[in-house]
Amino acid sequence: NEYKHKVVDYMIEEYRLGRTPNPDIMCNQEVKFKLFLEASLEDGADMIATGHYATTRDGVLSMAVDANKDQTYFLYRVTGEALKKTLFPLGEYTKPTVREMA
Repeated sequence: NEYKHKVVDYMIEEYRLGRTPNPDIMCNQEVKFKLFLEASLEDGADMIATGHYATTRDGVLSMAVDANKDQTYFLYRVTGEALKKTLFPLGEYTKPTVREMA
């Protein structure tokens, strides 16, 4: 319900208004790094981890090592407080290295 309300309905409304929405950015802002993070912390987690190619330090978002896979553009609206509670383990590796490790 929350995903539909915060992402799908937003996307449809933006299209209706003749604009080009970015549902990935809204999903990150409203669902992954808000609702999911809050639920995880309430359930006792200290942090969450995602598969985004990005890095952070003290809540400041930075580009991933692999510039070809960097996803910071999709995370620019995530708050610094949420970033302080998020791990981005892939951000320090290139995609070929991740494939080798897998």
